[in-house]
Amino acid sequence: MDNENLDSFDDKNFEDKNEVKKNDIKQVANKLVKKKKQSWWIWPVKILVITLFLSLAFSVLSELVLGSVGIAVSIVIILALWILGVVSDMIGVAAASASIEPFNAMASRKVRGAREAKFLVKNAEKVSSICNDVVGDICGILSGAAGAAIAVKLTMGIVGSIQILIAASVSAIIAGLTIFGKAVMKKVAIDNSTKVILSVGKFLSLFTKRTRR
Repeated sequence: MDNENLDSFDDKNFEDKNEVKKNDIKQVANKLVKKKKQSWWIWPVKILVITLFLSLAFSVLSELVLGSVGIAVSIVIILALWILGVVSDMIGVAAASASIEPFNAMASRKVRGAREAKFLVKNAEKVSSICNDVVGDICGILSGAAGAAIAVKLTMGIVGSIQILIAASVSAIIAGLTIFGKAVMKKVAIDNSTKVILSVGKFLSLFTKRTRR
């Protein structure tokens, strides 16, 4: 075989190998896309089941417990739930707004909480669902029950439109404070997303085991 034919043969083999590699890459890419399409709905279904279960459990718990407590205890519970709901909403927004690059750099320098912060940002969709929806739903249920307990105590012995006005006022105050707090903390979360998530990461690092080298 002369040099010209040999070169032509080598070129053909090279092209065939490239074609095989391209086909392999396409097959792998198609498998990944197919797997992603099949699994994208798994998390929404999981969060649906979790939310239904927790909402039901806390609804029953709130009816059993909060109906028998006094006004002072109900107010304390509402304030605690208000803080929890607002802070949780801030974390969910910050996770969705934060960029992972700063945490990669911090993790390389072994900054405490950076590894946990990276995990939160990588799973921002799930973190947001849990913090904004699940926790928010639970806080809303318990706040409503605590508010109802306050309204019952305040309207005891009162009938007519005044009773309705007091109950509506209690609900309006709770809803207004919740919306106000979340609106303020959303701004804080967006403007300081890195700081917020790093702080959460540092807190989570207290409960995570680290391998010693």
